[in-house]
Amino acid sequence: MFWQLWHEERFFECHEVLEELWKRTSGSERWFYAGLIHCAVARYQHRRGNAYGACRQWWRATVKLQPFAPQHRGVEIEALLHHVELEIASSLAQLSPSQRAQRDIVRQLLEERMARDFPHNDALDN
Repeated sequence: MFWQLWHEERFFECHEVLEELWKRTSGSERWFYAGLIHCAVARYQHRRGNAYGACRQWWRATVKLQPFAPQHRGVEIEALLHHVELEIASSLAQLSPSQRAQRDIVRQLLEERMARDFPHNDALDN
């Protein structure tokens, strides 16, 4: 259902559908589904004209999905992230220097949280 909505460019609905699965999931799969949700929300925010919101969501998606590269559950991770990045490129270009600096803060906080959840990345070796 998520991918059908994705191809129909119904990104808010993508979020809603996957959020239900995300809530019922634990372990590394929870991070994977959260990353997909962030991809959909990044596109949604970009289309609404919220450049910073789109970029924050894409940064979160990148951190959460990278451990699953190159592929997980049939999803080509690098291709997906690249596709979203291309779509929101104009939002990325609009960021101020201080907003760009937030990227590193977001990345660091998420990476620390993921390291606590999966200290040896064993959970990502599904």
